[in-house]
Amino acid sequence: MKSVSLSVSGLRAHLRSTASIVAFISFCAGAFPALAQQKDAEQTDDGLTEVVVTGTYLKVKSQADIPDPTQTLDRDAINRSGVSNLSQLTNLTPANIGSMGGAQDLSKGGPENHGSRSANLRGLGPSSTLVLLNGRRTAATDTDGNLNPYVNLNTLVPLIEIQRVETVLDGASALYGSDAIAGVMNFITDDHFNGVAAGGQYTFVDGAPKYLAEGMYGGGSDRFHVVGSFSYEHQKNLQNSQRRVTNFYSPSGTSQPGNFILSAAPHTAGGGDVIIDNGVNGAINYTQLYNSTVAARVAGGASPTATATKNVQVADPSCDVPGTGGVFVGSSFPLGACQFSYQAMNPIQPAYKQVLSHMSGTYDVTDTQQIFFEGRYYVQDSDRYGVASTPITRGSIVVPASNPGNPFGVPVTFLGRVMGVNGPYDDDKTNLTGTHLVLGGKGKLWGDWEYSLDGVYSREQQVYDVKETDLVSLQNAVNGYGGAGCPVSFNGTASFAPGTNGCSYFSPFGKDQKVNSQAVIDQFFTYTTSRTVSEYMIAEGVVTGKLFDLPGGTSALAVGGQFRNEYRSILYDAFRVSGRTAYLPPGVSGSGTRQIGSGFAELGLPLLKDLYIDSAIRYEDYGPFDSVDPKIGVNWHATPELTLRAAASTAFRAPALAQSVGSAATSGTSNLYDPLVAGDKGTFRNVNTVPNNKLQPETSTNYDLGITWTPVRHGEVSVDYWNYDFKKKIALQNAQAVINADPTGPAVIRDASGTLVGVNVGYFNAGAVKTDGVDVTASYTWDLDDHQLTLRSTLAYIHSYEIQNSPGTPVYEVVGHRNANNFAPVTPRWRDNTYLTWEHGPHTATVTMRYTSGVADDYGVNLGAATTATVGAWVVWDAQYAYQATEAVRVSVGAVNLFDRDPPGAKFTGYLPSLEDALGRQVYIRLDTRF
Repeated sequence: MKSVSLSVSGLRAHLRSTASIVAFISFCAGAFPALAQQKDAEQTDDGLTEVVVTGTYLKVKSQADIPDPTQTLDRDAINRSGVSNLSQLTNLTPANIGSMGGAQDLSKGGPENHGSRSANLRGLGPSSTLVLLNGRRTAATDTDGNLNPYVNLNTLVPLIEIQRVETVLDGASALYGSDAIAGVMNFITDDHFNGVAAGGQYTFVDGAPKYLAEGMYGGGSDRFHVVGSFSYEHQKNLQNSQRRVTNFYSPSGTSQPGNFILSAAPHTAGGGDVIIDNGVNGAINYTQLYNSTVAARVAGGASPTATATKNVQVADPSCDVPGTGGVFVGSSFPLGACQFSYQAMNPIQPAYKQVLSHMSGTYDVTDTQQIFFEGRYYVQDSDRYGVASTPITRGSIVVPASNPGNPFGVPVTFLGRVMGVNGPYDDDKTNLTGTHLVLGGKGKLWGDWEYSLDGVYSREQQVYDVKETDLVSLQNAVNGYGGAGCPVSFNGTASFAPGTNGCSYFSPFGKDQKVNSQAVIDQFFTYTTSRTVSEYMIAEGVVTGKLFDLPGGTSALAVGGQFRNEYRSILYDAFRVSGRTAYLPPGVSGSGTRQIGSGFAELGLPLLKDLYIDSAIRYEDYGPFDSVDPKIGVNWHATPELTLRAAASTAFRAPALAQSVGSAATSGTSNLYDPLVAGDKGTFRNVNTVPNNKLQPETSTNYDLGITWTPVRHGEVSVDYWNYDFKKKIALQNAQAVINADPTGPAVIRDASGTLVGVNVGYFNAGAVKTDGVDVTASYTWDLDDHQLTLRSTLAYIHSYEIQNSPGTPVYEVVGHRNANNFAPVTPRWRDNTYLTWEHGPHTATVTMRYTSGVADDYGVNLGAATTATVGAWVVWDAQYAYQATEAVRVSVGAVNLFDRDPPGAKFTGYLPSLEDALGRQVYIRLDTRF
């Protein structure tokens, strides 16, 4: 894989940064307080153990004793699911809606070019769910289409080491700060493991099998304990052609065979008419066709000298010939357009190989003082196999009359791409690496007061190599100066004839798809590389202790603070910056950084034995803005069988670095028209997205009401009503709207002749979201002699999801909609997971039903307009049988999507990757050993 070169000054800065990291973490070990997830436990006077759980920094008897609605996936639930990495656990949380990444989604979605998946609680956006590893932040790996960052769950920690996943289904900025606006997912490792464990899983997916091997070791001495784990995962690629639901016709007008612009009447070498018979459409006289078309325009009042009058577009003469992949669209061949379908060659999922490692340890300096450390490192190499070449949208290629493949005898302008369905798969490569380091200490201060302090360094790097067409090299090849052996690199006139002296022609005509020289093609295809780095340096701490006695117990206080430095950079190679790329616009390298200081306090008041009040407040200062977020919650054990809870809070999400800080511009293309040119129907033009340093944070007011009822010994029901009022939603300017508002303004890019080239757009605070709903969890266990049955159901219901694009504009209800044309996610009204487990001695069997309700398919429909199209409900059944052969050996076999159910069809994308998958039945066998 090609790498990005660094300047000497950049290398020196990188080395200085690396050295400072070591000093920083060492300093933090003895100087700063930490907000680490505590795992210490102590017993209360009644003999019950108190622990710290996600959603509080105070010790409580269990997760059920805090006011916030929470869900916990323990090790048993993970084992029953058949998942092979953490990203698949989002399927087990119905409140998680619209995860992004890892699958092609041409309508909405995160990166499709590598193994990636986000969390997205309540569908409020992937960066509105705070993902923690053992209670601490990690640097974001990926971004969605609006550059909102998120943590890639695929690369977080080996699955074998996960002890449990605790999810807080409520805004938690009062404790954790920015990004916890929808809630928190905390992945907690088994730091007390002793022994050796190993596991392997083979998952059969038709056309794309998956392999997993992992191991873990834990041990030490009386004072020292360490746990380390690793995993190796290999996923094969799966293409759209391999699944019925994704193998459909999706046309592109920039095709191969393509289209040509005639600017003069075609003629043969002897001056006669050009007549072509492609064997499908009969003999066509292109000379007469051109002359009659121009004459008709002049007769209709067009100027005979105008370029628009003289330019006549025709489809490639071989467009309709079987085997070329072309499809003609128009009233009469060849006056129209040649199209082809790229869909079959594009991916459902990429191929990747990943090595992931994690280690944690503790050292007891004394009986009351402890040093701890944690480290994580991974490497992922991915290959995205797609259509053979991208369209030429940033320039025009003129085919000279001398090109042997040109049948028209005059220069013509080529519109399309150089390779189509007869070319090999394009292989875009992504390399991900990540490092996460923690060093800290904790212990007793005095009496019941304790401290925890640490420093965190977290770094994510993504190197993306994408194959592009070099416009200059392609034009040279079309002119007859192609091939690696051609000794020509010029901006002026060649000193020898084209097609000689080791040089060759390239023909973009459909009839020559299979005869063009591969050496010539390889010369104008080249990889362009970008490198994105995200980095956190954190110093944080908390002091906790008991204050005064109350009727229900002793009140407790936690006080903490955090300093966080965030950095992001993107570096493009010289080829991308040069603007010679045929599809991708020029890249603008740059970086941004910011410092955040914060402090918080949490107070726990056991007013009565069964009545507990928890309150918290946090202040965060970002420099240009700050935020104060309070929270109060009540938990009341009204009877031994009945618990009531309520909580209210405010929360916020700071603008992403890429949206608000630094000099980097993200470049893309969009179909744009020029309002100053009459009849301009649009073409692909550059769209440069630049940061806005005046962005304000998104804010939210949340409240929830809940009840847990245990009517019988082995049965329990929990019901929680939740409500979010989300304001100042960060949105991206619409490129066409910016041009229309001021066609010659400073944001609009035009060349020296006044031709529209592109536009700069930015982010702004706009709109609002109001959503509410109900979560229900119910379970019951039957003990039948030496058999045990457990039935458990987790349901998420969205009652309302209202969006407003900007203040003063209409409010739209979008629950139960696909939301293809607005910023809301796919919002099914109902999602449910229900499983039944049977246990008998060494035997365990589980059947799981996963249900997602259907949505209105509003793709291509204006917001608020009626639509009759629907994406149906999806019901998937999973099954697993496990046998505990010995105390140390467990064998599991199972199937995800047991009945091989296709996802419901959706317009344009085929299905909805953020809710479903197109993998089909996934049969697995797993072996686990522990000694």
